[in-house]
Amino acid sequence: MKVRKLLFVVVSLFLLLQQSVFAEAKQEKGKHSASSTMKVSFYSEALGQNMRMNVYLPPDYEAKEKYPVLYVLHAYKLNEDHWFQALHITEQADTLIAAGKIEPMIIVAPEIDNSWGMNSADEKKIWLGDPTDPGAWYEGRYEDYVTKDVVGYIDGHFKSDKSRNSRYIGGTSMGGYAALHIGFRNTQLFSKVGGHAPAVFQDELWKPLFDWMYPTEADRNAKDPLRLAATAKLNQTSVYLDCGDLDEFKIATGKLNEILSGRKLKHYEFHLIPGGKHDDAYWSGQMASYLTFYGGMDKK
Repeated sequence: MKVRKLLFVVVSLFLLLQQSVFAEAKQEKGKHSASSTMKVSFYSEALGQNMRMNVYLPPDYEAKEKYPVLYVLHAYKLNEDHWFQALHITEQADTLIAAGKIEPMIIVAPEIDNSWGMNSADEKKIWLGDPTDPGAWYEGRYEDYVTKDVVGYIDGHFKSDKSRNSRYIGGTSMGGYAALHIGFRNTQLFSKVGGHAPAVFQDELWKPLFDWMYPTEADRNAKDPLRLAATAKLNQTSVYLDCGDLDEFKIATGKLNEILSGRKLKHYEFHLIPGGKHDDAYWSGQMASYLTFYGGMDKK
């Protein structure tokens, strides 16, 4: 009788131990890793020097073989930290991914200096201003830097989906101009393009800048987002354009909307936001809408 009781106790303990191990394994399997961000320094062939960028990897990054990539370009006088620190894109991406509202994606914020994202000279240098001034204008092969060096580095070092359908580009202010300029000129690379209160202009708003950007009509036709919006092949491109109604670039952005509204695009959205100014509060307040455009589950 004692032996039978002892055997019963041993078997019961064994079964309980098995259940505990199974429960722990199940709990371990159900764990989710958090997102991560990192700063990368890498050599740019186009600019002939090391450049920086911030990279966001979504939660459970190791769970999938490849991810879409969103490239975001910063405003004038700012740097690669703008979208990550001031605009809080990573926190909002975490929230939307957790809620199932956007797909997990890699987000890349490269340093573009005060360049407007254009190929303007063979060598990187300052063309206007003191090198110690954060407002000094830079020239160089910045379009090549973004489209070849930055994209090439990400595709070579991270689990990016290399198809154009999974590669997006957007920007704020000067970065918005750059994103439209680069996106419209490189539709073979980017399927979605966003200009978020972009610093586009129709006239000589800043004459030295205007003359530098467009020394000839041919240059303007090849570089101006307003001209490119009318001539580039955009039928397979999705575009998001927005601006606050208190923004100094509202008139030019409205003109850009008129042009794009008359084009046949894969998808187009324009938003004029009441009370919106040209500042971080505006952009961070619109961030969920931006991310939903780029990564929304119903907008592939």
